[in-house]
Amino acid sequence: MSVQGFYRESGFKLLALAKLSQCEYSVVLYLLNCAVSGLDHIITTEHELGLALHRQPMEIRDAISNLITRGIIRAGYGDLTQAPKIQSVRLSMQFDTHKWQHTNGESQSSHDALVYPFRRQGMTNLQLVDGHRRDKDRINPRQAEINTWQRVLESFIRNRSLDEAELATSETAAKTLCETHPVDQVLLMLRHFGPRIPTLSLLASSWQHFQLLFEEETQKVDLLEARQKHHEMDQKVRDAATECFGRKDDLELNEEEQGVLQILSSHRHPRRQLFWAWQMRNRYPNLAKFFDQTSNLMLSVTGSGTIVRKPTE
Repeated sequence: MSVQGFYRESGFKLLALAKLSQCEYSVVLYLLNCAVSGLDHIITTEHELGLALHRQPMEIRDAISNLITRGIIRAGYGDLTQAPKIQSVRLSMQFDTHKWQHTNGESQSSHDALVYPFRRQGMTNLQLVDGHRRDKDRINPRQAEINTWQRVLESFIRNRSLDEAELATSETAAKTLCETHPVDQVLLMLRHFGPRIPTLSLLASSWQHFQLLFEEETQKVDLLEARQKHHEMDQKVRDAATECFGRKDDLELNEEEQGVLQILSSHRHPRRQLFWAWQMRNRYPNLAKFFDQTSNLMLSVTGSGTIVRKPTE
């Protein structure tokens, strides 16, 4: 298992439950930092590691020994005939948390390390009519609860291949999600993030993180990019009107049709003016092809406006 797999399996949360000493945590975090930097293992000495972590060599030796016993790290010492102070040691993280030995004797998993928010109130206050519940003909609440978390589970496992253990863990997390959050909101998060949510347990324990990320991605608007695109579409209308006006003789445009093209080619908001001209397109039969080519660029106007006309003499 790699450091990415360690992260996906909530290894850091499980590490928080390991109840290590300060020195042991220092060694583990040091090795994790090395792994993230691309060093799967390091070769050092207890004295060198002690200097890096500001610890005494004896503390480092005890920490390494305890971590090896608990299966959290892997180590191999050099030539045992040499003096301990210069004896080299090869250290690496054991990312497979299933091989860790826990001091409390229980078989903990990453799911045990999840921190869930407060649960929503499960029961609702039902009004009584003539001493009877108004929902007597509705679906059994227990059955409705089962249907709810099953919707979440089905949405998550779609296009995924899970083994029995992963499926059981996902089922438990789906139930917890439905107890702590509205089901429609959970389904929305699953649809939005898709494969970026590797496990339902991660979604449940990091809900606030995904919620903030969802708001950033759905509300983020690049105003400069939108304005640039708007200007480009305006210019397309102007260019099309200018090109069409240049063929006024071939198209046999009348004076009113030529006036429309002149307005569109020089107006500050040509896409809006195109909308008004398109509304009156029956008056400009020789511009039918022009309207067909540019109608997808016009900007519909929903408020009041004035159609530009040639002033009467």
